[in-house]
Amino acid sequence: MYIISNKVLMEGLSDMVFVMKVEGGFEFTYDFVNRAAMEGTDITQAALGKTIQEVCARDQSDFLYEKYKEVVISKNSVTFEDSYISHAGEKFHSKTLLTPLFNDLGQCEQIVGIVKDITSEKVAESERRVAWDRLHESKERYHSLFHHNSDAIISLDLNGHITNGNVAVETISGYSPLEYKGSVWDSFVVEGDKQLATKLFMGAISGSTENSQLEIHNKAGDKICLSIKITPLIINEQVIGVYCIFRDITELLKAQKQLEESQKRFQIIAEHAHDLITLMDEKGKIIYASPSYRKILGYDNKEYLGKNFLHNVHPDDRMRMEEAFIQSIKSGESFSIEIKQYNYKNENVWSESRGTPVFDNRNNLIYILVLTRDISLQKEYEMKLKDFALHDPLTELPNRRLFNERLNQALETLKEKNKDELAVIMLDIDRFKEVNDEMGHDVGDRVIIEFGRRITQMIREKDTVARIGGDEFIILLPNIGSADKAVAIAKDILQCIRKPWQANDRQLFITTSIGIAMSQKQDNTAVSLFKNADIALYEAKNRGRDSYNLWKNK
Repeated sequence: MYIISNKVLMEGLSDMVFVMKVEGGFEFTYDFVNRAAMEGTDITQAALGKTIQEVCARDQSDFLYEKYKEVVISKNSVTFEDSYISHAGEKFHSKTLLTPLFNDLGQCEQIVGIVKDITSEKVAESERRVAWDRLHESKERYHSLFHHNSDAIISLDLNGHITNGNVAVETISGYSPLEYKGSVWDSFVVEGDKQLATKLFMGAISGSTENSQLEIHNKAGDKICLSIKITPLIINEQVIGVYCIFRDITELLKAQKQLEESQKRFQIIAEHAHDLITLMDEKGKIIYASPSYRKILGYDNKEYLGKNFLHNVHPDDRMRMEEAFIQSIKSGESFSIEIKQYNYKNENVWSESRGTPVFDNRNNLIYILVLTRDISLQKEYEMKLKDFALHDPLTELPNRRLFNERLNQALETLKEKNKDELAVIMLDIDRFKEVNDEMGHDVGDRVIIEFGRRITQMIREKDTVARIGGDEFIILLPNIGSADKAVAIAKDILQCIRKPWQANDRQLFITTSIGIAMSQKQDNTAVSLFKNADIALYEAKNRGRDSYNLWKNK
């Protein structure tokens, strides 16, 4: 039975002591807490008489409750380890012994919990585990570094005898470990490099690390060129052996020689090329520019080195060029793009650039090779063809195709921006067939040319006059605002056409008939405007020609 004297005794213990009173089967209340417990935890005298759930946080109270319950059920002591945070915020580890106290009837009335601080033991155990893990890891690292290294490694004693070697040694030399162990390491070195091998070994014995190249004979008798690093093995500041790390660079040297020859050929081609040859790194910086830059653009090729490849590209084309460049690197595929760049006179030069990314055997980009040729003449020809396709060859005015493009664009603007209405005016030359038949096609052509010139003088700069065939012309008046303004222009045209005409010393009297169609909200299409203007023109001719007619929706 727990008595007062025991309390006095437990107050003097350095271990934390908790006495829990057992009530109602499985209800545990604090009956005593010694000084060490109050100093090490948040529990005070105020906790006495309160349950675990009232004093401790939920997670801790649930855990402790189960442990105390286990003691009551088993009627035996229970030991467990736990951790807690001190007032100072430090983490401590503890080992707790819960011991039941019974009354005369054999019922558990109290449970004494003695909590011992085992932090130092835990820290020591953790440090031992870490030290062991590090030692084990160090051994594993050494084993992996030595035996699984892709480079060949041999260890030598102070007399230059081979004591050990990894798998790569046999791969390179053809000799198995049994064949090369115990041999003097320079016995495999070709005669011309033996003096170098001795120098490297003696340098390592003296404590220095050396890098070099030398040749050996493999088991098949072939010469193998090695890149070699020889370094001392030092323990307690004493050289106890030598490590020799080497790799076969025979093929690499062959490749370098081939590369040098290839570079020479490339240089010859580049120096005599008529196209621009450019090499760029993955960031778009120019690392090579051919001498042809001076001939084509007027710039010294050295001026381009180190600059971004977009620096001389026209602003309108930079985004497309950059996207093509990035996509080429991502996909590994070539690209072709037409761009404008500047020559030394700051003139635009149309160019076609074809770029190809070049990667190494590890799929790392080495550079992008770009061949660029001047296509200004081709572009000029294309523009002429395009212009020819959109203009009437006789009058050089827009033709029906170009007129339709501008009309549809104007209708779209009218629809989207709610601009003022537009007008379409259709015209033809009155009795043109008689002029053509009586005076010949040459005079007829001159009349058509002059007719187009005169009506062009009567319109605004933003308007469009087009010849749509024969003696038929059509005018687009965007944003005209009202039918009255369109009629006013038609009247001016009538007056202008009535002025005297001269052909082959003969005066002609030329008039025109005009049909006007205004855009209608319920019928705003190019087809309907053409149709309505044509109907209005037909009615103007029926009225006796030399007049205009405004189409009205009936």
